[in-house]
Amino acid sequence: MELYRIEKGSSSNSVALEMLEKQDIKEGSVIWVNEQTGGRGQGSNKWHSEAGKNLTVSIILKPHFLKAEDQFYLSKAMALAVADYTGLFASDVSIKWFNDILIHGKKVAGILIENTWQGNKIKDSVIGIGLNLNQDKFPADLPQAISLIMSTGVAFHLEESLKMLYSLVMTRYLQVKDKEFSLLDKDYHKILFGLSEKKKFYNEGGAFEAVIMEVEPSGFIRLKHNDGRIASYGMHDIRML
Repeated sequence: MELYRIEKGSSSNSVALEMLEKQDIKEGSVIWVNEQTGGRGQGSNKWHSEAGKNLTVSIILKPHFLKAEDQFYLSKAMALAVADYTGLFASDVSIKWFNDILIHGKKVAGILIENTWQGNKIKDSVIGIGLNLNQDKFPADLPQAISLIMSTGVAFHLEESLKMLYSLVMTRYLQVKDKEFSLLDKDYHKILFGLSEKKKFYNEGGAFEAVIMEVEPSGFIRLKHNDGRIASYGMHDIRML
């Protein structure tokens, strides 16, 4: 693991993308920003992380082998890797569509994947992971946030935690390389938050309830509405409440 440690930066993904513009970074390299001044999540979401308490890292992968229709398997694999790590220490770990990792329904980690392209193929994938480890207090507007120390009562060594997480990420990445898609689908749905349950969603038409049927290989979520209608939605179409 080639590690780039940055004391302060906007976000690990932003720093990684800036570095990739200037140089070729080896696959498997990790950019670790200790203090993020502009942590980012999916869409316009922000990622709050207290400096020196958590892991805010980006891992560089180069999945040139992935076909366009199979790209969400990288996302599934990365979510599973973070869930694998979290599940070593906590119970009731789940993945909330799109890519949030939960403990007892509260968010302990988030993943943001950003790609650079060469033609119609991925050149670099920047796998941004924010994992709450030792932070024991969160802002009042984040009532659903949790950390591993809050869940276990045990403090975590950041460097050792990163090494373990990295190993699990690369193990799941190998499954993508080996096209073990059925295994990834099975493992993902096994811990998918709300599977076969009625959950609340929001789109431009307002809030609604629907039963989660599956997350398709494309990454779209397949829902059954109260009137029996079945429809699939992308991450930009709806938000899960």
